[in-house]
Amino acid sequence: MRHPSVDHPISETPFKVIVVGAGVAGLTLAHCLEKANIDYVVLDKGIVAPPFGTTITMQPHGCRILDQLGCLDAVLSQCSTMKGCSCRTSTGKVYAENRFFEVIQQYSGYSTCTLDRRVFLRTLYNQLRDKSKVLERCRVENIIEETGIVKVLLADGTEHVGNLVVGADGVHSKVRELMWDKANRAIPGSISAAEKRSMATTYNALIAMCPPVPGLSKHDMEITSGNGFSFLLLCQPTFITYIAHCKLPEAKRYRWPNRGKYTEEEMEALASKLADCPVTETVLFGELWRSRTKGQLISLEEGVLKHWFFGRIVLAGDAIHKITPNSALGGCTAMESVVSIANAIHGLVHAHPNKEPSDVEIRDALQHYQDSRLDRVKGIVEFGAKMTRLQAYDGWWNYITQRWITPVIGLDCLARDASRLFSGAPKLNYVPFEGKAGKLGWNEDSSTRLTRSPGKKVVARGGRALERILPVVVGTLVLLSSTLWWVISGDMRHASAGFGAFIKVA
Repeated sequence: MRHPSVDHPISETPFKVIVVGAGVAGLTLAHCLEKANIDYVVLDKGIVAPPFGTTITMQPHGCRILDQLGCLDAVLSQCSTMKGCSCRTSTGKVYAENRFFEVIQQYSGYSTCTLDRRVFLRTLYNQLRDKSKVLERCRVENIIEETGIVKVLLADGTEHVGNLVVGADGVHSKVRELMWDKANRAIPGSISAAEKRSMATTYNALIAMCPPVPGLSKHDMEITSGNGFSFLLLCQPTFITYIAHCKLPEAKRYRWPNRGKYTEEEMEALASKLADCPVTETVLFGELWRSRTKGQLISLEEGVLKHWFFGRIVLAGDAIHKITPNSALGGCTAMESVVSIANAIHGLVHAHPNKEPSDVEIRDALQHYQDSRLDRVKGIVEFGAKMTRLQAYDGWWNYITQRWITPVIGLDCLARDASRLFSGAPKLNYVPFEGKAGKLGWNEDSSTRLTRSPGKKVVARGGRALERILPVVVGTLVLLSSTLWWVISGDMRHASAGFGAFIKVA
C-alpha cells in the first residue's frame, strides 16, 4: 500500500489533513473526511490491521457512527451480536444476570457486537473509496509548522505537506510528544510535568482468544470477580475473547514516560497464578489459557490529558484519553472524538470555501472540539475506572457495591443507564442521516447528557439507579453491619482485597 507519490489529486477542497495512525481513530476519521470531500492522507508506522490485539466491541453509539459512514452492514457481517450478561463470584456462582445487551438495544436502537480487532480494521480499510491514501511503514520523525501549512517528516526522508495534523497514533503517541515539545518551546511551562504523567497504570491484563467452550453461551458476557482481579469473557459462536484484569502491587505501578513491557515468561507466570481460579462453576481460567489461539500481557493505562491541540496539531483517541477495557468503550470513544474533529474541520473549511482558514480560525475550531468533548470523556474514563475496580473487588466499598448492591439494583437498570451514556455521543453534522433510535433516543431529541460536577461521580442527567438507591442501601448496611459481617463471612474471604489483605497478582 506504499506508493511512490505522496501527493494525491486534490479534487475535494484545498485543505488537507494528515492523519497519523491507521487504527480505529485514524481509519474512522478517513471515512469522515471522505464524506466531507476533504483531502487527507493516513500515515502508519506499521501495517494496516496488524496481528496483535484480540477483539473490539462496538456499543450502540459506535454502531450508529458506522451506520452513518455506511460501514455497519460490512462490520455486522463479520460477527454476531451480544445478548446476555452474568456476574459471578470468585467461585463461579452467578449472583446477577439478565439479557443485558438486548435491554440496551431496546433503549438505543442498535445492538452491541464484538469481533476480531484485525477484522474490524481491515473492514474499515476495505470500505474506503480511495485506499491509496492510507500509507504503511511511515514512521514520523518531526512536524514543522510554517505559514499556513504543516509538514510531516518521515524517517525515510519523505515529506508530507498539509494544513492540519491529527495524531491518532495511540497511547504512546509520537505526535503527542512532538506537540508537547512545540508547545513548551513556544510557551514555556504550558505543558506541565504533571499533565505528561496524568496517564497512570494501576492494572495490567492478560488478553486472549480461544475456541468456544461447552457450558458458555455463544452470545453472552461473563464477569467473574476475585481478589484484586476479575475475568471478563465475551463469547461468540466461533471464539471467546477473555481478559484477566489484575491490580498491580504499588511498586509495579507507573506513569509516563515509563511503560510496561512484559516478557513471555512474565505472561506465563501470571497465567499460572490464575490457572486454578474458576471462571464459571464448570470452567477454570487455566482451561481457557491452555486452549488460547493468541494471548498477550499488556498494561492498562488510564487518564485524560488537559491539552488536546497546539498550533496545527490536534490529538484524538488513546493519544489523549485512555480507558480500561472493562467498560468496552475505548474504541467507541475514539470514534466519537474523530467525529467531533471532522465536524470542526468541515465547519472550518466550508465556512469560507474560497480561502484557507487562518491560524486563529483553526485554533478556535480545535478549542471547540476540546471544550465539547472534555467533560464527557472524563466521565467515560471515570466510568471505566469504576467498572474495573468494582469487578476486581478493589476496596471494601467496591466489594459491597458489586457483590451485594448490584443484584438489588438489577442489571436492567444498569443497562438503561449505560444507554443514557451512549445517547450523548455525537454524529456527523454534515451527512443527512436518521438511523435507528430506541426508547431513549439520541442527543438530538433527548435531554439526557453526561455531566460532571466537581467532587461528585459522573452521572447522567435524570439520575442513575445507583445514585438513587445508595442512601437506602447505605443506611441499611450501617444498621445491619454487625449482622452482615457474619452472614457473608464465607464470601468475605474471597473479597479480602477489599479489606486490606490484597493478593498481589502481577
